[in-house]
Amino acid sequence: MIAATILAAGASSRMGQPKALLTFRGRTFLESVLDAAHAVGVKHPIVVLGDDADKIVSEHDLHGIAVLRNEEIAAGPIGSIRAAVRHVMSHPVDAMLVWPVDMPHVAISTVELLIDRFRSTQRPVVVPVFDGRRGHPVLFGRAVFEELLEAPDGEGARTVVRADPSRVEEVPVEDSAVVEDLNTPEDYQALVRREDESRS
Repeated sequence: MIAATILAAGASSRMGQPKALLTFRGRTFLESVLDAAHAVGVKHPIVVLGDDADKIVSEHDLHGIAVLRNEEIAAGPIGSIRAAVRHVMSHPVDAMLVWPVDMPHVAISTVELLIDRFRSTQRPVVVPVFDGRRGHPVLFGRAVFEELLEAPDGEGARTVVRADPSRVEEVPVEDSAVVEDLNTPEDYQALVRREDESRS
């Protein structure tokens, strides 16, 4: 079984509002990522929230979804990942996608490719690569869950990815979204503008 952890605990300080609540194609970022996770067959969706948890929960129907709190906000994303790993350790989960909430525009076909590659190679770290750059979401196999729990705050999951290059499966994709950070209102407006242009 594949789980998906949506990282939505960040402060979104440069964006000025919770990224999870921004809209894309008529859905919030969080809804968009959850929809995509469902579309690729994820049976165990997890959402990890931070200080904006109450607001985000109040504006979404999260029935059937594991909603966790990052109690280690100062640790950054690895705090959310640790919470998710602890949650899935007692479930029959083979691998976990780690998907930042500010990547609602990653193509479903891209994520399907990552999952297919994991199943065919059984490598415990599967990373999309666009134009020579590694991106997200990243798929971590159960074999490295304990390492994620022990990863240091500063480097976080990157420590696990870099620990042994031979166990990392790089998957070339034609999807620039995997390397696009949406951190500012300008980044967001650029995404919306591109989407409008693609529809016109």
